[in-house]
Amino acid sequence: MSKVFFSSWNGKLVDERNKKPDERIDLAQADVPPQIDGEDLKAFIGWAGLVVVDPELNVVEALKEYFRNVQQESCGRCIPCRAGSKVIADRLEKLIGGSGSKEDLVFLKEMSKLVKDSSLCELGMSSPVPLLHALEYFEDDFSAYLNQEQPQVGNGLSYRPVLTAPCRNGCPAHINIPRYIECIKEGDYEGALAVNREKTTLVGTLGRVCVHPCESNCNRQPYDESLSIRLLKRFAADFGVKNDYDQNVHYAKPGPNADKVAVIGAGPAGLNAAYQLAQKGYKVVIYEALPVAGGMLAVGIPSYRLPRDILNAEVALVENLGVEIKYNTKIGEDIELEKLWDEGYKAIFIANGLHESANMGCKGEDAGYKGFMPGVEYLRKVNLGEKVDIGDRVAVIGGGNVAMDCARSAVRLGVKEVNLIYRRSRAEMPANEAEVDAAEEEGIKFHLVANPTCILEEGSCVSGLQCIRMRLGEPDESGRRRPEPIEGSDFVLEVDTVIPAIGQVADFCYITPECGIEPTRKGTIQTDPATMETDIPGVFAGGDVVLGAATVIEAIASANRAAEAIDSYIRTGKSKPTSQVVNEQHVEKMGVYKEEVVPEMIGGRTRLEEEACPVDIRIKGFDEAELGFKNPSEVLNEAERCIKCLRLGLAIS
Repeated sequence: MSKVFFSSWNGKLVDERNKKPDERIDLAQADVPPQIDGEDLKAFIGWAGLVVVDPELNVVEALKEYFRNVQQESCGRCIPCRAGSKVIADRLEKLIGGSGSKEDLVFLKEMSKLVKDSSLCELGMSSPVPLLHALEYFEDDFSAYLNQEQPQVGNGLSYRPVLTAPCRNGCPAHINIPRYIECIKEGDYEGALAVNREKTTLVGTLGRVCVHPCESNCNRQPYDESLSIRLLKRFAADFGVKNDYDQNVHYAKPGPNADKVAVIGAGPAGLNAAYQLAQKGYKVVIYEALPVAGGMLAVGIPSYRLPRDILNAEVALVENLGVEIKYNTKIGEDIELEKLWDEGYKAIFIANGLHESANMGCKGEDAGYKGFMPGVEYLRKVNLGEKVDIGDRVAVIGGGNVAMDCARSAVRLGVKEVNLIYRRSRAEMPANEAEVDAAEEEGIKFHLVANPTCILEEGSCVSGLQCIRMRLGEPDESGRRRPEPIEGSDFVLEVDTVIPAIGQVADFCYITPECGIEPTRKGTIQTDPATMETDIPGVFAGGDVVLGAATVIEAIASANRAAEAIDSYIRTGKSKPTSQVVNEQHVEKMGVYKEEVVPEMIGGRTRLEEEACPVDIRIKGFDEAELGFKNPSEVLNEAERCIKCLRLGLAIS
């Protein structure tokens, strides 16, 4: 186990230099991963200080390398960061070269404070931190150069710089959020779209349905409100559609002798893996059981949240790369999984999602009553334009986004009374808060801290739903308080249709003893999280079938990792994540966003909110309800709320 020699990370001093190696604390206790890319970590220098593992490390040499990387990332818009970091790097070079003096050490300290206190972005504010810590705690290492006792420069060291930001780190796909917001500041909307397209084709889709975890990491929160990051993404995508930016994008299609990759499922994970692999020159064929592409984006999310022309245009971008989508082709029924190898594929990516509904454990749900319709089936019918007769009174069970989609769709179908039953309180609902608010605005009746116990029927048709009141007890394994029934609190809702939306499960009809894959107890496929490879060489998996019912951006992130690993597998015979993936995972573990450690800024600049259709208009049909940003000047003002919290780290191994 790697041991900490010294750490000042996040202001927590761990000085083990006077202890014997076996007496020092483990590196994991300092929240620092002991390895990077399979190599033992010798040190990590970055925005929150420095962590030294190897006692022989030349700290001064490492800091010089760090500031050279700061120079490469500095935007040059403010003199303290751009010029100051260069002066610091040059002075460290002078010191290492043997021509330094005591005055240089004083100068380095004063210059570091100046850059830290007067820079206009977080890169400049944070980059002097490790040098200031080193000057305080490693004075002898600097003085050695003055006394002609120059430490030997470490040979064969590997330096891995990684640029991040709290928002970018909060995004599972690590989209370069600061860069695309900077493009928007400059009026370069085409550039902003291109930055997003580096990670995914589904930019307009994410601009509408992403749960934006990035915004929870925004440093503006203690001062006013987080940036509207998702809506800035949507604006760039919509502006691109309006101005035909995609006409300017030309990708070379795979050649006739290109290696082939099979993808199972045209949902967000499958589409994104195909998008990335096609750009790498592979011939990709997607096998899709449905008659449309998009997976749950197409048959799970209603069009008032995600218009089909937006999704279809982004699917077309994937097809324009030469990706073939075989619709109405279900693996396990139309073709066996193991037979795909006979088609000449070099790798397989499984991303068939969760298209079956989980059971409620409610009496009568398996009786086949007319008027009982699982949420996934119901949304599929609605989104494919099939006729759905659900009567005048509906009960939806669940508190997630699928439940909200079911309930809000029922309102748009003209149902007179829509009830939503959830076994916990409103605060514990997993659905996005905005979706819950919208559901309430649209007149949906919430029956909270309640649970269904029996489906009532007359003539084999649903006539009502018996429920019981609950109380919240001790927290369960999820950290939420466990619902417990209250004896004698039963009540009945008279309804024509019951729609459970409490969870989704995968259809594993393609898994046979011959294919070698075994589902986990949770009903998912086990993979290596860095490469998304299963236990079967050449077979990868991603999206909900691995993650469970996760988010679109998490599915995209898993697909990106899989695409890189598939490329490595086909080229070298071994799955391996890229250095970028390794670096991003490394800094994830170190904690980029700290609510108690935020840069100084001027508050009072409120967040720009998007336009929305009035309730009385939006409930009349499935036209888009949320309208995004329309005014470029307002968008510019919102983008300028970003103070560009870039943070640079340097891993040394």
